[in-house]
Amino acid sequence: MMKKIKIVTLGCDKNLVDSEILGGQLDKQGIEVSPDFPEGDAIVVNTCGFIDSARKESVLTILEAIEQKNEGNFDKVYVMGCMAQRYKDDLLLELPEVDRIFGVNEFDKIMKEIADTIVDDEVGCYGNRINLGESGHTAYVRISDGCDHMCSYCSIPFMRGRYVSRSEEDILTEVKGLMAAGVKEIILIAQEISTYGVDRYKEKRIASLIGKISAVVGDAGWIRLMYTYPPEVDRAFIEAMAKYDNVCNYIDFPIQHSETDIIESMRRNDTRETLAEKIKMMRELIPDIAIRTSIITGLPGEKRKHFLGLKNFIENIRFERLGCFPYSPEEGTAAVELEGRPLRKTAENRLAELMAVQQQISLENNQKLIGNIEKVLIDRFEGEYSIGRTFRDAPEIDNEVLIKGKLEIGEFYQVNITDALEFDLYGDVV
Repeated sequence: MMKKIKIVTLGCDKNLVDSEILGGQLDKQGIEVSPDFPEGDAIVVNTCGFIDSARKESVLTILEAIEQKNEGNFDKVYVMGCMAQRYKDDLLLELPEVDRIFGVNEFDKIMKEIADTIVDDEVGCYGNRINLGESGHTAYVRISDGCDHMCSYCSIPFMRGRYVSRSEEDILTEVKGLMAAGVKEIILIAQEISTYGVDRYKEKRIASLIGKISAVVGDAGWIRLMYTYPPEVDRAFIEAMAKYDNVCNYIDFPIQHSETDIIESMRRNDTRETLAEKIKMMRELIPDIAIRTSIITGLPGEKRKHFLGLKNFIENIRFERLGCFPYSPEEGTAAVELEGRPLRKTAENRLAELMAVQQQISLENNQKLIGNIEKVLIDRFEGEYSIGRTFRDAPEIDNEVLIKGKLEIGEFYQVNITDALEFDLYGDVV
């Protein structure tokens, strides 16, 4: 009988890429793969270890997989990914029912265990991915892995290793394959895309790469840029965005904090002034750009005055999209040694205060769109509405547009915006 492998993916879309690479390799060996199998030969849990809440979710998911195994629905439970990379010994000790644990990028070992074979080369790995995401019309293209920046609060370098860029040729081969398969939105991702190419080509190649991908995608779809590192976002990068019509006027620009004292303790090479200057530059070059940022509250050393400065910065800058997270102390990072960490409750209260500010900003921004004709990509049909996104919105994390009636999923429509809420728009097809 053909083997059936269930792959459960936790964490970010970079983990999803890993799952899709593994799924593609298994599929090539005639093994069925799905995130939805109720029974089969094995469950593979692809874990996230970024912060404490993600680790707790990973452990709960592994326990659920073990329960499925004990009930006879699956023969084996395998664990892979970031948490497995960093806490392998702890997992082996605490969860002996797990059959094997694999670290990051140990595809050869996983394939040997499940299919008694090894993986393709890099081009084959990415080229044979299968879709395990929410939609087949959006695809994440990972242009590099790892990170060299060593921010004081972040454990990613301990799990993913040093920054390693893929070659332009391999990336373009993958994009061509995805476009040929009918993908409409290419989302470039990495731990950060800003310094793409520095390790491989001894210079930043992100602007060059954007141009080459734009030529491949043509008029058929969108290109979206995710996860930049603000200290490395320069004018050449933004000019490349502005140059190509199929590159969405959208950038993920995670400042994490606005106050220079806190930024310095985070070991990020920015200041309140340089951040404001870069945002001004982006809006001058691309007047309708949607800037998404992320903020951490409760960092060690964050006093009331720092929080008020951050709140003031958000009120004045008026980010189009904003996510906020309370600080999570990570073992081995420099920040855990710093003094003056606010109480968790204080961090959560500050988060709620910032999100209330952002909610009002988002409502006011959305209300300005009433009467506009917007290009919308349809993601799904739910209830009596087709639900999609404008160029301002990445899948799953940003705003949505609701259009009454059933439209074709994965297609673009021109939509007249008729109403607006804090995080949703309503409209009619023109």
